[in-house]
Formats: sequence, C-alpha cells, structure tokens
Amino acid sequence: MMQIVIDIPEKVYNIIQGWDDKTLNWSEKLLKTAVPLPKGHGRLGDLDALEEEISSWGMNDYEPLDFIDAIDDAPTIIEADNEVEK
Repeated sequence: MMQIVIDIPEKVYNIIQGWDDKTLNWSEKLLKTAVPLPKGHGRLGDLDALEEEISSWGMNDYEPLDFIDAIDDAPTIIEADNEVEK
C-alpha cells in the first residue's frame, strides 16, 4: 500500500463524491476514497524520524531550544496550509 498526496480542485472532488460507486472506474474509485487534508493544517513531516533524532541525543545537556531547533530543521513533506476555513 502507498499513500500519495495530489492537488485537485475542490469542485471536482465534490462532484466525484456524488457519483454512484457502481459506475466508477478504478481511478475514480481511488479519488472517491481520498481523504482531504484539513484546511489550515500545519506542515507535515516524518515525526518518527524526528523522534529518532531527538532520542539519539540523550537528555543530559540539552535545552528546550535544542528541541525547537530540531523541529524547525526537520524535513517538511508537505508545506503548511495557512488558509483557514471559517
């Protein structure tokens, strides 16, 4: 199984959601089962990799700012969506 992120117009997504499952081809079925990212989400990254990095430090001489720096430096997989739906 693989997960991917694609951008499609919201109007197209909403139209596909209204289609009858019996008439869909395989690609339309994939789009119908898609889960949209919520508007206003923060940047998405590999938190397991971040946890592994921080765990490798030990906890002796690190300051809270070291953790904030590690979070800021962690690779971003998907940029934040600053648009907030009201």
